[in-house]
Amino acid sequence: MNNRTPNSPERTKSVRPYIAAIAAVCAALFAYTFKPTLDMNGDTSQYYIYATSLAQGEGYTELGTPGHPASNGFPPGYPLLMAPLRVLTDSIVAQKIWNGLMLFGAAALLFLFLRRVVPQSLALTAVIVASLNYRVLQFATIMMSETSYLLFTALAIYLLYLFDRSAENRKWWRNPYFYLLILTAGYGYMIRTQGITLIAGITLWLLCVRKWRTAIGFVAGFLLTTLPWAVRNRLAGLGGSRYLDQLLAVNVWQPEQGTVSLGEMIDRGLKTLQMLITKAIPNTVTPYLKVDYDAVSTFGEWAVGLTLIALILFGFWRIRRYFWFFAAYSAAVLGIICLWSAPSGNRYITTLVPLLEIGLTIGVCTLIEMGLRKRFGAKSAFSPLWLLIPAALLAGPRLAAVAEESRKPMPPQLAGFIDAAETVRRRLPAQTVVCSRKPSVFYVYAQCHVCNFRYTEDDESLIRGLVDSEVDYVVLDQMGYAATGRYLYPAICKHPELFEVAGAFRVPPTYLLRFDRKTAALKFGSK
Repeated sequence: MNNRTPNSPERTKSVRPYIAAIAAVCAALFAYTFKPTLDMNGDTSQYYIYATSLAQGEGYTELGTPGHPASNGFPPGYPLLMAPLRVLTDSIVAQKIWNGLMLFGAAALLFLFLRRVVPQSLALTAVIVASLNYRVLQFATIMMSETSYLLFTALAIYLLYLFDRSAENRKWWRNPYFYLLILTAGYGYMIRTQGITLIAGITLWLLCVRKWRTAIGFVAGFLLTTLPWAVRNRLAGLGGSRYLDQLLAVNVWQPEQGTVSLGEMIDRGLKTLQMLITKAIPNTVTPYLKVDYDAVSTFGEWAVGLTLIALILFGFWRIRRYFWFFAAYSAAVLGIICLWSAPSGNRYITTLVPLLEIGLTIGVCTLIEMGLRKRFGAKSAFSPLWLLIPAALLAGPRLAAVAEESRKPMPPQLAGFIDAAETVRRRLPAQTVVCSRKPSVFYVYAQCHVCNFRYTEDDESLIRGLVDSEVDYVVLDQMGYAATGRYLYPAICKHPELFEVAGAFRVPPTYLLRFDRKTAALKFGSK
């Protein structure tokens, strides 16, 4: 299982059958798990709104806010990728299919890299196992930035290999792959700020192979790629990244709890690391074990988690020259997650999962071949493709669950919310301001001005926030979000004279309430 040399005969084989196989697998899995409707995760709607704003030539703005102010709520990379298609059609399904094509592109690029460092049959097996992952497919079908980020991560890995391979023939500053690598990694950061971990992984690898000046040049080049976005935000008078505030918060969903101290941040990080090792990784990579994220980690969970990590690292070691990139990048991603304030479960390891699956597959295959060689005294005829059988059997139940979920009829709580939005679109002026717990989702269906309510238990402050936002209507939904029951509903109950029922939709009902802003302003003022 030594790395192949550049003159390996296997390397001369055509890649077309392998790429075709990857395309067929990705297409079948994507179609099987495809969810045609808009996901209620507000980020998906926000990306769509930004793409619409760009497609309409309004820049990166909040279309749902009066005056369409400039925004820096999310990095612009993914909406920029969505915008050309948004010019042609407003179809959400079309955007999701575009996501599926990016998923295939990521898989193909990972294969093109892996075939250079491991046998092609093993490279194909590892990529297909990664493609079987339910979490990756789930995010590919809900119009989120994870898939596009994965595409640029895979492209960066392949460009890193091409740069490394051609480094002996030319100086690094004259190598076009070096500049393509900077642009690719920099754009990955513009898709997700988590992309800073990709920068860290590449930089550490350059240092490990003693390319000191190249590492400095790479970091300098990356900083240059961030300048346009930083300058734009400065000229637009926008503040810093929202992520720093979220990082320091005790709980992003309950801001009244304040910020954490250094000791509390360390304690939170260690607890999150324990959760990642014992819960998230075993639950999210093969063999997809069922876990209880709220329960105390058991000895068995520690044993399974550490064993999986050891196999993954062993698989990365098999890639030899690029071990330190994969190890450093993985550690950086997990480290960033450990700093995060909100309970994350397996949410934020989604973009790392394909690489974990690849490392696990290569590690398991290597151990099997070593065992067979030791048992029979010679290299066996074991084909890595046999691993696809247990991988498919283990992935099957999770994929079926995702497919079943995507085909479920819309629950009445969500249907009522959408009915309310569509009623607003039909019957009220576009300048109407509606407050709801999911303002970006409401905007997609209502095409009016939207806002959220203040997350505060002070009912007077919440109502003053509605006055300040010039709210005309308030949506009281039944979708089960904690903030609605914790903040909005008590304020409505305490001041029912300010909220008149204008419509009720489905059962259990979603209420569209007319807000008496003038009376509220006289009673509570603003600010």
